[in-house]
Amino acid sequence: MDKSVDQEIVGLLYAGVVAMLLLAAALVAFFLIYQKKLIGQQLALQTMQSAYHKELLVASIQAEEQERQRIGNDLHDGMGSALSAAKMLMGQLAPAVAGHPQGQEVVALIDDILHHSVQDLRHISQSLHPAVLTRFGLAKALHNLGVVCAGAFAGGIDVQVDMAIALTQAQELALYRMVQEAVNNAMKYAQASRLTVQLRQLPATLALTVTDDGHGFDYATAQLSEKAGLGLKSLAARASMLDAVLRLDSAPGRGTCVCVEIPLAKLSS
Repeated sequence: MDKSVDQEIVGLLYAGVVAMLLLAAALVAFFLIYQKKLIGQQLALQTMQSAYHKELLVASIQAEEQERQRIGNDLHDGMGSALSAAKMLMGQLAPAVAGHPQGQEVVALIDDILHHSVQDLRHISQSLHPAVLTRFGLAKALHNLGVVCAGAFAGGIDVQVDMAIALTQAQELALYRMVQEAVNNAMKYAQASRLTVQLRQLPATLALTVTDDGHGFDYATAQLSEKAGLGLKSLAARASMLDAVLRLDSAPGRGTCVCVEIPLAKLSS
């Protein structure tokens, strides 16, 4: 009888141990499932936040471009017309001072000032809103940018475009602005004598590189600089909008290379 009771107790103990093990296994399984679900929710939230951030970025850039276009058109239509009219009137005034050397000198000086003002205004208007890009596409716009800015570099600007893929106007504008930013940085900070712009379609990517032979800079230090940081942030923002990989290779004394790689799948989607 005692032996039967002992066996019953042992059986109960075994049953208790098995039940505890099953309970522990269930708790572990619940914890793993809960953790997996929590990680999935966090990833989904991060994806939503990333998509929302990109939407805000795109909206901000679009608003900026619309404002640039408005200002550029106002300058071209308003100030441009006024300066052109003033230059025409100065041309009509020239015969009236034909016999007065001092008057001729003043008229010639004013005419020269007006001529350069018109040229500067056209350059500013083109920078704000590249009409060439809208009318003739990215390749022509980049070559035109090279011609306009070539005078700032002793060795000029070499522009090479080799691509067959069709881009949207927003994509072309983003790439154009990135080249424009890189060129402006080379003019203002690098003291470069030559600059090369390459836009090539590779098997899987569209690669944009802008290389100068300037004095270069320390990337980590430049990020802390408010002035240089704005240009770098502009490049990063437009690269993000294009789902592109942005690399900046530079060091003091060996120039700068801005490299942008965009998967062709992102451009065709």
